[in-house]
Order: sequence, then structure tokens, then C-alpha cells
Amino acid sequence: MGASAHSFSVDAHGPARIGRAVADAAARVQRPAGAFVFVSAGLDPQLEDIAKRIASEAPGIPTALVCGAGVLSERGEIEDRSAATGLVFSGGQVELVVVDGDQPADVGDGLARALSDRSSRTVAVFCRGDGFAPELLDPLAGGRHSGRIFGAGAVGETGVYAVHADGSVATGGAIAMFAGGLGAPQIRTSPAARIISPLHTISEVRGPMVVELDGRPALERLAAVGEHLADQPLVLAALAAEDGATQTAAGRPPLVLRGLRGVDPAHQSIAISSEVRVGMRMAFAIRDPRAARTDLEAVVRELDRDIAGAAPRFALYLNCAGRGSQLYGNPDVDTKILKSRLGNLPIAGMNSAFEIAPLAGDPMMHLYTGVVALFVALS
Repeated sequence: MGASAHSFSVDAHGPARIGRAVADAAARVQRPAGAFVFVSAGLDPQLEDIAKRIASEAPGIPTALVCGAGVLSERGEIEDRSAATGLVFSGGQVELVVVDGDQPADVGDGLARALSDRSSRTVAVFCRGDGFAPELLDPLAGGRHSGRIFGAGAVGETGVYAVHADGSVATGGAIAMFAGGLGAPQIRTSPAARIISPLHTISEVRGPMVVELDGRPALERLAAVGEHLADQPLVLAALAAEDGATQTAAGRPPLVLRGLRGVDPAHQSIAISSEVRVGMRMAFAIRDPRAARTDLEAVVRELDRDIAGAAPRFALYLNCAGRGSQLYGNPDVDTKILKSRLGNLPIAGMNSAFEIAPLAGDPMMHLYTGVVALFVALS
């Protein structure tokens, strides 16, 4: 009897070896239903040929093909050479949808239409990284799929390809994999940041500008934090939902990181993004390897606890390209943390341009974040 999922990791400079790796993985899986394949950035010009090779070598298996800055599996992370990782899984009904559009608004509207036409399923979304804006996900908020949407931004000029069950291949602004019958994955996020201020309530905004935090000028709050920072590290905004009841195992609310896009000294305000709203909470943060490691360890412990003895089947790990060896100075830190709790569970993923995961029930764009999507056997 075959496995319910099988992963692979290969060094590869062209389509042939990747196609064979997918076929070999599929041969080990009982009734394959779908596959994810991630390739490193140097292979982006060959994505169409790789897609066609997968269609030929592993016919009938809907496959999401995505290009990342690097790739990873339970075996470790590959950041510095041409390689591919992936997994083939069984169970459920899988459909791939290609969304056309060069502008974020067009892609977001296309994804929303695709979601509205399908029953409630898990949705993995992979977008071309160029020109992406957080507002792309706005049309997906509040839908019945919202809490089941996860994914990432690809790198490269093409970035994403869909290999359909009928052997046809296609690319677009985004691809979405709809998976029914697998059950909702357990999705967790872990930002690579240390919070360096209290979580203030945003009390005044003007468009993307945060004007006041807890009634005081936002720029004044930032200046107070900056006085205690050495070496001028990159300062980020950490946004949290209005409701402060939810806490992760790491002792923090679910957070989404954003860069500081600029300041307006005349109005003592800080430009963040159009997502900011009065009532949201915001802190200042900096990238920090120790905090990143500690947080991911806590998140994986929480995940192991929350599946309540259910048998894990496979996982995807979508990790910001700003993490990995760029953050820690060494590779394999995050994958070793996953393996410490999940053992030899099949895992595949990539180093992404950005990440997609729910925050307060709605899909959000994340930065400097690791996203774990764990699938377990249905009882």
C-alpha cells in the first residue's frame, strides 16, 4: 500500500530530473490527487518546459509549480544552487485555477470570482511577486474560504505555472489550488521579529498614514523607540487585530509585519499601508534571529498540541526569503525546528517574496514570516 504523501528534494539544472522526481514520488503514493513543486530562482526561465515535463512524466496529477528564492523540504533548505523540492499527496479532489492579470486589483478580483464559484475548500494561492500589493487580498475577506487560504509570492519573471490533470499547462498573475476532501489545514505564522515597544491602539489614521498611537503622535512614538536602538536596524510595524483576546503559544497576538514606507514630519505621522484602521493595534519591531527561532519553536509546539493526536499527513512551509541563512547566518534552522516536532513528515516549500495566511479570519500578506500549513488525516 502506498503512502498518503511523499516528498522529494533534488539538485536540478533542467526539466528532466524534476519530471522524474515528481513521477518517482507519485509512484510511492496511493492514488495521487495533487502535487506541489517548488524550484529555485535560477530555473524560472525554464518553468514552462518543467511544467510540460511534469505533465508528461506524472500524467493526470494537478500540480502547482512555483519558483522561490530557494527551496526546502524536511531534509533541509537549499538556497545557493539550482534545485527542486515538492510533494505528491493522495485524497480529496484537486482543481487548479489560473488567474490572469498584471495589476494586483485584477488578480484579486479574479481570485475572488474563482472562490465564489466553488464550494468551501482549502485554497493554496501562489502569486507572481512583481507588483503585488496587500490590497490584492481585500476581495477575499469575509468569504467562506477566508480562514483556509494560505500561500506565497513567487520570484522570477514568470514565477507560477499550473499543470492541469488533462496535461495542459498555463501561467498567469496567480494560480490557486482548490483541494476538497482533505480537511482544513492547521495554519500557523511565525514572524522573524522582536517587538521593541508596547502594542499601542491606532487612534487616528489618514489613508495609509498612522497619525496617532494611543492619542500621541506616531512619529513621536517611533522617535522614542529609536533612541534605544544601536546600529540603526530596520524598524518594522507589527500590526495586530483590534480584539486582544487571542494569544499564541509564544505569548503574543497574531501579527503581520509591514515596512515603514516613510514619515511626514509636518503631521507627525508614519506611512504604513492602506490596511491600517483606527482600533487596530501596532507596535514597532526589528528583525531578530533569536526571537524568530524562539517564536517558531513555540508555534510548532502549539501546532503539535492542537492536532490533538490526529495523524499528520504532510505540511507546506513557506518561508520568507529574508529568513533562512540571511537571518540566522546558517541554513536549516527553521526546517530543523519543524523536524524536531514533526519528525520525518513529508514537507515541501520555498523561500518566498511574501507569504499569505489568515489574520483574524481573513487572508493577509505577511513579510519576514514563516507559514506552516499542516494537513492531518481525517477521522
